[in-house]
Amino acid sequence: MSPDGVRRQAPVAVIGMSARVPGADDADEFWDLFACGKRTMSHPPAGRLDDYRADIGDIEEPTVSFFSDVVGFEPALFGITYRMAVWMDPQQRLMLEAAWQALESAGIPPRSLAGEDVGVFVSTTCSDMRDRMAFRHVVDRYSAVGLLLTFVSARISHHFDLRGPSITLDTACAGGLTALSQAVSGLRAGEFRMALVGSPNVYLHGHMQAVMQRFGAVTPSGEARCFSADADGYVRGEGVFCFVVKLLDDAIADGDPVLAIVRGSSVNHDGKRGGLTRSDPESQRELINRALTQAGLTPNDLGYVECHAAGTPKGDPIEVQALRDLTRASSSTAAGPDGKLWLGSAKANIGHLEGGAGSASLAKAIQILRYRTIPMTPGVSDLHRDVPVDRHPVEIATTTLSWPDGKPRRVGVTALGVGGANAHAVLEEAPLFPSLAVSRKARWTIPVSARTTKSLTRLVDKLASFIQHGHRTPNDTTGLPAPDFAAAVWTLCVGREQLDSRIIITAHDSDEFVEAAQAFVQEKDHPLLHTGSAGENQTRLRDVGMPAAEIDSAERWLAGDTVDWSVFWPVDQRPRRVALVPYPFDRRACWPEVAGPLGKSSEDDQTNLEHS
Repeated sequence: MSPDGVRRQAPVAVIGMSARVPGADDADEFWDLFACGKRTMSHPPAGRLDDYRADIGDIEEPTVSFFSDVVGFEPALFGITYRMAVWMDPQQRLMLEAAWQALESAGIPPRSLAGEDVGVFVSTTCSDMRDRMAFRHVVDRYSAVGLLLTFVSARISHHFDLRGPSITLDTACAGGLTALSQAVSGLRAGEFRMALVGSPNVYLHGHMQAVMQRFGAVTPSGEARCFSADADGYVRGEGVFCFVVKLLDDAIADGDPVLAIVRGSSVNHDGKRGGLTRSDPESQRELINRALTQAGLTPNDLGYVECHAAGTPKGDPIEVQALRDLTRASSSTAAGPDGKLWLGSAKANIGHLEGGAGSASLAKAIQILRYRTIPMTPGVSDLHRDVPVDRHPVEIATTTLSWPDGKPRRVGVTALGVGGANAHAVLEEAPLFPSLAVSRKARWTIPVSARTTKSLTRLVDKLASFIQHGHRTPNDTTGLPAPDFAAAVWTLCVGREQLDSRIIITAHDSDEFVEAAQAFVQEKDHPLLHTGSAGENQTRLRDVGMPAAEIDSAERWLAGDTVDWSVFWPVDQRPRRVALVPYPFDRRACWPEVAGPLGKSSEDDQTNLEHS
């Protein structure tokens, strides 16, 4: 045990993740924003900042980073009546979707967890839906479960029947990493075997926008300039994130994909050392050292830190100072490109997500490790006068840097709450697992399903592209390789829900799969595509050489039965599951202002509240 009482602790694996922000609908599109240096700030959509008053906020029209649509949702996928969905805080709906996609990213059918001790830890600071409805004096019998913030986490636990702790927390801007720290601690203590961690952030009322502008935190110029001399505040942003975490040893044993490793996670508070709304260097040094000690590392083992830096002239320099002091106490070089510790901030691209800011930073850090690239932080001009002139080895990433092989890639992530709560996580790149040689003479039987035909078509289209090419950024600078085909097939067999709209593709390799998938998307016939009647499917499956037992299972599956596809895979021929493309929801507008009258006699209201 170290002198400060912190001991090295078991590493935790991030085995699945989802991310959605304005301009990016999934985790890989989220990365594209950073890889291309894009910024998502603009004026708010009409009606979103309900009751915003320029005379209070001192800005005629704020600059924000907002979703274009927060009313869309697919209630039927989650067994929720339309009426209940209409009155749900969009943060609840977004978190249900994010949890579904994160679990499928981990190759875990969401409903397979029913009855398991899985924890749910969600952070949010925003109650704008409640404020909006209160201002309009609008209420429904579903308003209570739709507006209480506890249901942001409780919805997930209830819907998937998860029996571990279910906590909605608020430590302001540190919330996303505080939620991670709680999950990591619970996993290490053996309180549960897996956890979901996440944050939603959606603004629906103008009062807090005006408050934060009057407070001086939000930029009057409309641009976040992190670390810069002309920094004058942050831009408020929206998003939703979810991560699936498990002890690394358990993840390896269970054949889970591993996206990154959490080596250390810590939280603290400034007490009176900082101001009521501003952290101080000593608190930050203690925070980061504690997380590093858990990991058995030093500050110079890090190659990058995703800073809290929001573009505030007082806060950003403090972070740089704390990191400079930490590295100088260790050695003169760090583990990043060119022997430096590089710094950046997601807030320059997507704004400050307040209660979701820590989750946004965590998602960016994981993608940096996966894509092996440190993206530029846009908008950095001359550095603020309080940023130390002699920073070596600390440097701010103003250009995009490839992170070459050599030392293990490790990053720190910092989130600092406006009330004095602080959180930090130390991440490490995922280990390389040896590939498993899988042999099969017959073609693979590949089931793909969704709730609706529209979603199925979009899913098959996305799968064909990813299985053929992997993911490349729009500027073609970074990418993820195409997955091993056998691992992708295994994941589709055992790692996805078996939903109502179904096809089967039979294929020897990715080229055959892509050819049949494209035929389905184009509504064309193909001998390796199976969607028809029982007799037609049997003939086709026999013609392509499928074993009799698999033909029977395929027919039953296409007819709507549940099939255990794993029985056709010998135990020693089962590869690790891999992260594939996210589920494409078939959303409809669920919003009180567009739903129209919902009287007590409506069909959607006949379902009892306790069973909705």
